[in-house]
Amino acid sequence: MKKFTYGALALVFVVSSAGLAAAQTIDDIHVYDPVTGDPLSPYDGMVVTVEGRIFVVNNTYNGGTHYILDDSGNGINFYLPGAPPLNYGDRIQLVGPVHAYAGEIGIQTLTGDPATQVNPLGSEAPPTPQVMTIAEVLYGVGAENGYENVGKFVDVTGTIATLPGTAFNHQFTMHTGTDTIVVYIDGTTGIDDTGVAIGETFRIISPVVKYNALIELKPRRQADLIEGSGPVVDNVNCNDWTPLSGDAITVTATITDDVMVTGATLYFRDDSGDSTGVFSSAVMSTAGGDTWSGVIAAPHNERQVDFYISADDGDLNTTFYPANAPAGWLEVAIGFTSIYDVQYADPSLPGQNSAYYGRVVNLTGIVTVGTGDAGAASKFLMQDAAGAFNGILVYESSSGNYVLAGDEVEVGGYIDDYYGLTEMAPHSASAVEILTFSNDLFAPAKVHCGILNDDTLDDGDDVFGEAYESVWVTTFGSTVVDTVGADQYNTFKISDAPGDTLVVDAIVDLIYVAQMGDVVGVTGFMDYAYGVFELVPLQDEAIVVASATGVEDELPQILPAGGFSRIAPNPFNPKTEIRFVLTRDNLTQLNIYSIRGELVRTLASGRLESGEHIVNWDGNDFSGQKVSSGTYFARLRIGSEVLQVRKLMLVK
Repeated sequence: MKKFTYGALALVFVVSSAGLAAAQTIDDIHVYDPVTGDPLSPYDGMVVTVEGRIFVVNNTYNGGTHYILDDSGNGINFYLPGAPPLNYGDRIQLVGPVHAYAGEIGIQTLTGDPATQVNPLGSEAPPTPQVMTIAEVLYGVGAENGYENVGKFVDVTGTIATLPGTAFNHQFTMHTGTDTIVVYIDGTTGIDDTGVAIGETFRIISPVVKYNALIELKPRRQADLIEGSGPVVDNVNCNDWTPLSGDAITVTATITDDVMVTGATLYFRDDSGDSTGVFSSAVMSTAGGDTWSGVIAAPHNERQVDFYISADDGDLNTTFYPANAPAGWLEVAIGFTSIYDVQYADPSLPGQNSAYYGRVVNLTGIVTVGTGDAGAASKFLMQDAAGAFNGILVYESSSGNYVLAGDEVEVGGYIDDYYGLTEMAPHSASAVEILTFSNDLFAPAKVHCGILNDDTLDDGDDVFGEAYESVWVTTFGSTVVDTVGADQYNTFKISDAPGDTLVVDAIVDLIYVAQMGDVVGVTGFMDYAYGVFELVPLQDEAIVVASATGVEDELPQILPAGGFSRIAPNPFNPKTEIRFVLTRDNLTQLNIYSIRGELVRTLASGRLESGEHIVNWDGNDFSGQKVSSGTYFARLRIGSEVLQVRKLMLVK
């Protein structure tokens, strides 16, 4: 996790008396929700200053829209009908307010003379587009997501999937494999695409644009549509993204061409991490169709293997994957690294970046927070041990996995930092492999609020909240001290010592409503958002309420409206007795669910009288059939006040 001192933070964001935000970059401005694509620029409405070279000139799409590209490859549109004449490659300094139009973040016109917003800095060579695959444009590379590509200048090759329309403004689509992108033709450009035919290969030179939530290409001129090219290499995959030293690695790729693919070669080398060494080669083969494969033979004697692919066609064209090979390549780690080693940071140091930041690694562990439960379908959390530095968030941008708490997984990818939160970014969805189901979770670490929320390096206590980032934890009995936002946002603050508070930010709508003075124990995972450590419970039963006079280590499980009082025997065979208590007459439901969340049996449903109730489950489902042995869950709902779940084990 990246941390800054207060002084460093103060330099990141400065507002002058004229309202000008300083020290920002295009990348800082271009921020979108990675799931919905909603614009989330921290500079929205503010006046900013950026610098770059023109690659879309005025009157390309309309009278006013331009695009510039900075030296790091990030671009942004600006709408300035009154701008001075600008040509491809002109370097300018641009001043203007940040605003999103039709879902795309850009810079708009200031009141007054628009010409004063542009400071010409000289004429240079026009920018060169970045070669990207359709998948990279749509979904991003590594820990990035596709929305981070908006505004970039790209060169994308694909096969035409649908024909252009006939309206003044129209579109067609092209694809590689299962990935399809829209190519939008603005009639103002005068582009003639009548020669576009299904099945042909085209290169498109274009800014990456965004319309509402859709990422598209929008070529500028006729020369941006290039018919025919070398082979298209896509869907590169390894049969094992987490190999050991003695495991051969089979690399596959989809290779297509508008004429014929005549051959493909896999280049590879062992790499100690210093990016040196000579590449060896192996001929790739195909059994027919578009899938080609090659083998990187074992043993692998260094920490990683680097590889790239070349493909040839009947027109004597050669394509490399990645496009910048052999200067660039793909990587796969050999063997496993502990999560502790990835996460550990010395609390006495001002920087808290992972020592593995930007490096390829393999991790293995138990899922503690399943797909979607961490806030998005692209996220889950895992641990390989209990306690400090042993948890990590996995962010797989395509959302191509579905894992549950208790799954044992192996993950290959890169260590990244997202606004201060250390993440594991898998190579692809196939780089996440489930080994076993239904493993026991590591016991939550029991930690005081002051340690979990400790983000101060100089307070003399030799602890730092960094240690529990993405770790499953539980608090000691703590008093609710702030309920602002509790009703609307399920957020409140707790404390177990004077001066030490911790934000609790539930990821679901809670039945429990925090009241000042409540004494609670909270279990969940530690998150880091907007510069604050937060404890995130996943369900109501993760918040255990005790009396306001004190809390013992083992907090009572009976909520004010009632709850489970006893389940025995457990494990059981052939039946178990389930007891629960209602403190008043109330609507009640008791269901049995499988490990996958499927409803197996309803044991109680309706309005029940106050007092203790006893029901038996004989291991039968709705149809009277015996269920298989394994883990089940009893879920008890009492009115709107209680939602409790208890694990049952049926053994045979």
